[in-house]
Amino acid sequence: MKISHIPFFAFFLLFISYGCNNKNEEVDNQQSSEVEVLTPDPTHGLRPVDLSDHELDIHIFVPEQYYDDENGYPRFVQPIISHNLGEAKWEITLPGRSKWHLVIEETMHDSVTVNDEIERLNNFAFFSYNFVEQNDSTLVYAKNLKAEKTTLDSLESLKNAFYHFYCLRKINGYNLSFQSFEMSDFRKLTVDQMLTSAKYSY
Repeated sequence: MKISHIPFFAFFLLFISYGCNNKNEEVDNQQSSEVEVLTPDPTHGLRPVDLSDHELDIHIFVPEQYYDDENGYPRFVQPIISHNLGEAKWEITLPGRSKWHLVIEETMHDSVTVNDEIERLNNFAFFSYNFVEQNDSTLVYAKNLKAEKTTLDSLESLKNAFYHFYCLRKINGYNLSFQSFEMSDFRKLTVDQMLTSAKYSY
Protein backbone atom coordinates (compact mmCIF):
# COMPACT_ATOMS: atom_id res chain seq x y z
CA MET A 1 0.00 0.00 0.00
CA LYS A 2 2.84 2.34 0.88
CA ILE A 3 4.65 1.44 -2.35
CA SER A 4 1.68 2.57 -4.48
CA HIS A 5 1.96 6.11 -3.06
CA ILE A 6 5.60 6.54 -4.10
CA PRO A 7 4.94 7.39 -7.82
CA PHE A 8 2.22 9.86 -6.82
CA PHE A 9 4.48 11.48 -4.25
CA ALA A 10 7.37 11.66 -6.75
CA PHE A 11 5.05 13.26 -9.33
CA PHE A 12 3.84 15.75 -6.70
CA LEU A 13 7.45 16.78 -5.86
CA LEU A 14 8.27 17.14 -9.56
CA PHE A 15 5.18 19.34 -10.10
CA ILE A 16 6.11 21.65 -7.18
CA SER A 17 9.71 21.85 -8.36
CA TYR A 18 8.58 22.77 -11.90
CA GLY A 19 6.24 25.47 -10.56
CA CYS A 20 9.00 26.99 -8.39
CA ASN A 21 11.44 26.98 -11.32
CA ASN A 22 8.88 28.77 -13.50
CA LYS A 23 8.32 31.40 -10.82
CA ASN A 24 12.08 31.88 -10.40
CA GLU A 25 12.46 32.24 -14.16
CA GLU A 26 9.67 34.83 -14.24
CA VAL A 27 11.38 36.81 -11.43
CA ASP A 28 14.76 36.51 -13.18
CA ASN A 29 13.23 37.62 -16.50
CA GLN A 30 11.53 40.57 -14.81
CA GLN A 31 14.78 41.61 -13.12
CA SER A 32 16.67 41.21 -16.42
CA SER A 33 14.18 43.38 -18.27
CA GLU A 34 14.49 46.05 -15.57
CA VAL A 35 18.28 46.02 -15.82
CA GLU A 36 18.20 46.27 -19.63
CA VAL A 37 16.55 49.72 -19.52
CA LEU A 38 19.60 51.93 -20.02
CA THR A 39 19.75 55.70 -20.18
CA PRO A 40 21.89 56.90 -23.10
CA ASP A 41 24.96 58.91 -22.15
CA PRO A 42 24.31 62.49 -23.35
CA THR A 43 28.08 63.13 -23.56
CA HIS A 44 28.74 60.12 -25.82
CA GLY A 45 31.24 61.18 -28.51
CA LEU A 46 32.41 64.11 -26.39
CA ARG A 47 35.52 64.37 -24.24
CA PRO A 48 36.19 66.51 -21.13
CA VAL A 49 38.86 69.21 -21.39
CA ASP A 50 40.35 70.96 -18.36
CA LEU A 51 40.38 74.78 -18.53
CA SER A 52 42.25 75.35 -15.25
CA ASP A 53 45.40 76.41 -17.14
CA HIS A 54 43.33 79.24 -18.63
CA GLU A 55 42.11 80.85 -15.37
CA LEU A 56 38.86 78.88 -15.28
CA ASP A 57 38.69 75.87 -12.96
CA ILE A 58 36.11 73.81 -14.86
CA HIS A 59 35.99 70.97 -17.41
CA ILE A 60 34.04 71.36 -20.64
CA PHE A 61 33.13 68.75 -23.25
CA VAL A 62 34.27 68.89 -26.88
CA PRO A 63 33.77 66.40 -29.75
CA GLU A 64 36.31 63.60 -29.84
CA GLN A 65 38.54 64.04 -32.88
CA TYR A 66 41.75 62.14 -33.52
CA TYR A 67 44.68 62.18 -35.92
CA ASP A 68 47.39 59.57 -36.48
CA ASP A 69 50.86 60.61 -35.30
CA GLU A 70 54.11 59.71 -37.12
CA ASN A 71 54.00 56.25 -35.52
CA GLY A 72 50.41 55.63 -36.57
CA TYR A 73 48.95 56.06 -33.07
CA PRO A 74 45.71 58.03 -32.67
CA ARG A 75 46.13 61.35 -30.85
CA PHE A 76 43.31 63.52 -29.50
CA VAL A 77 42.87 66.82 -31.35
CA GLN A 78 43.08 69.48 -28.64
CA PRO A 79 40.66 72.42 -28.89
CA ILE A 80 41.95 75.96 -29.38
CA ILE A 81 41.20 78.03 -26.28
CA SER A 82 41.39 81.81 -26.75
CA HIS A 83 41.63 83.77 -23.52
CA ASN A 84 43.35 87.00 -22.56
CA LEU A 85 44.98 86.94 -19.13
CA GLY A 86 42.72 88.61 -16.58
CA GLU A 87 39.66 88.71 -18.85
CA ALA A 88 36.46 86.85 -17.96
CA LYS A 89 35.87 85.45 -21.46
CA TRP A 90 36.93 82.21 -23.14
CA GLU A 91 36.38 81.10 -26.74
CA ILE A 92 36.72 77.44 -27.70
CA THR A 93 37.13 76.36 -31.31
CA LEU A 94 38.19 73.09 -32.94
CA PRO A 95 40.89 72.70 -35.59
CA GLY A 96 39.30 71.63 -38.86
CA ARG A 97 35.78 72.39 -37.64
CA SER A 98 34.88 75.99 -38.40
CA LYS A 99 31.33 75.41 -37.20
CA TRP A 100 32.15 74.79 -33.54
CA HIS A 101 32.65 78.04 -31.64
CA LEU A 102 31.67 78.08 -27.97
CA VAL A 103 31.93 81.27 -25.91
CA ILE A 104 32.04 81.26 -22.10
CA GLU A 105 31.79 84.43 -20.03
CA GLU A 106 31.85 84.94 -16.28
CA THR A 107 28.85 87.09 -15.36
CA MET A 108 30.26 88.05 -11.89
CA HIS A 109 26.80 87.80 -10.28
CA ASP A 110 23.76 85.54 -10.48
CA SER A 111 21.17 88.19 -11.33
CA VAL A 112 21.62 87.70 -15.10
CA THR A 113 18.63 85.85 -16.59
CA VAL A 114 17.57 84.23 -19.85
CA ASN A 115 14.94 86.97 -20.19
CA ASP A 116 17.76 89.55 -20.25
CA GLU A 117 19.19 87.75 -23.28
CA ILE A 118 15.79 87.64 -25.01
CA GLU A 119 15.38 91.37 -24.46
CA ARG A 120 18.84 92.01 -25.90
CA LEU A 121 18.08 89.89 -29.00
CA ASN A 122 14.81 91.69 -29.63
CA ASN A 123 16.73 94.95 -30.01
CA PHE A 124 18.26 93.75 -33.30
CA ALA A 125 16.28 95.28 -36.15
CA PHE A 126 17.31 92.89 -38.93
CA PHE A 127 16.51 89.50 -37.38
CA SER A 128 13.51 87.59 -36.13
CA TYR A 129 13.85 84.78 -33.59
CA ASN A 130 11.95 81.58 -33.07
CA PHE A 131 12.57 80.36 -29.51
CA VAL A 132 12.48 76.56 -29.71
CA GLU A 133 13.61 75.85 -26.14
CA GLN A 134 13.32 78.19 -23.20
CA ASN A 135 13.55 77.74 -19.44
CA ASP A 136 15.18 79.49 -16.48
CA SER A 137 18.71 78.55 -17.57
CA THR A 138 18.59 77.72 -21.28
CA LEU A 139 17.55 79.34 -24.54
CA VAL A 140 17.74 77.76 -28.01
CA TYR A 141 16.52 79.79 -30.94
CA ALA A 142 16.44 79.90 -34.72
CA LYS A 143 17.58 83.15 -36.30
CA ASN A 144 16.22 84.50 -39.59
CA LEU A 145 16.32 87.75 -41.49
CA LYS A 146 13.04 89.56 -41.00
CA ALA A 147 10.58 89.07 -43.90
CA GLU A 148 10.89 92.68 -45.05
CA LYS A 149 14.70 92.36 -45.15
CA THR A 150 14.85 89.32 -47.44
CA THR A 151 13.48 88.13 -50.81
CA LEU A 152 13.08 84.52 -49.54
CA ASP A 153 9.55 83.26 -48.90
CA SER A 154 8.67 82.10 -45.37
CA LEU A 155 9.11 78.36 -46.10
CA GLU A 156 12.49 78.85 -47.75
CA SER A 157 13.50 81.15 -44.92
CA LEU A 158 12.58 78.47 -42.36
CA LYS A 159 14.66 75.86 -44.23
CA ASN A 160 17.65 78.20 -44.17
CA ALA A 161 17.31 79.02 -40.48
CA PHE A 162 20.42 78.99 -38.35
CA TYR A 163 20.49 78.21 -34.66
CA HIS A 164 22.08 79.63 -31.55
CA PHE A 165 21.92 78.93 -27.85
CA TYR A 166 22.46 80.64 -24.52
CA CYS A 167 22.89 78.79 -21.21
CA LEU A 168 23.49 79.97 -17.64
CA ARG A 169 25.38 77.75 -15.20
CA LYS A 170 26.94 78.04 -11.76
CA ILE A 171 30.01 75.79 -11.59
CA ASN A 172 32.68 75.66 -8.87
CA GLY A 173 31.63 79.09 -7.60
CA TYR A 174 31.65 80.73 -11.06
CA ASN A 175 28.53 82.36 -12.52
CA LEU A 176 28.93 81.54 -16.22
CA SER A 177 27.11 82.08 -19.47
CA PHE A 178 27.73 79.66 -22.35
CA GLN A 179 26.67 80.62 -25.84
CA SER A 180 27.32 80.03 -29.51
CA PHE A 181 29.54 82.64 -31.15
CA GLU A 182 27.20 85.44 -32.14
CA MET A 183 28.95 86.39 -35.40
CA SER A 184 28.63 82.87 -36.86
CA ASP A 185 25.60 80.77 -37.72
CA PHE A 186 25.18 77.10 -36.80
CA ARG A 187 23.10 74.12 -37.77
CA LYS A 188 20.92 72.53 -35.09
CA LEU A 189 23.18 69.48 -34.62
CA THR A 190 26.20 71.65 -33.77
CA VAL A 191 24.15 73.82 -31.43
CA ASP A 192 22.87 70.69 -29.67
CA GLN A 193 26.46 69.50 -29.16
CA MET A 194 27.63 72.85 -27.81
CA LEU A 195 24.60 73.04 -25.53
CA THR A 196 25.38 69.54 -24.21
CA SER A 197 28.89 70.78 -23.43
CA ALA A 198 27.40 73.71 -21.54
CA LYS A 199 24.89 71.59 -19.60
CA TYR A 200 27.38 68.93 -18.52
CA SER A 201 30.49 71.02 -17.87
CA TYR A 202 31.72 70.54 -14.35
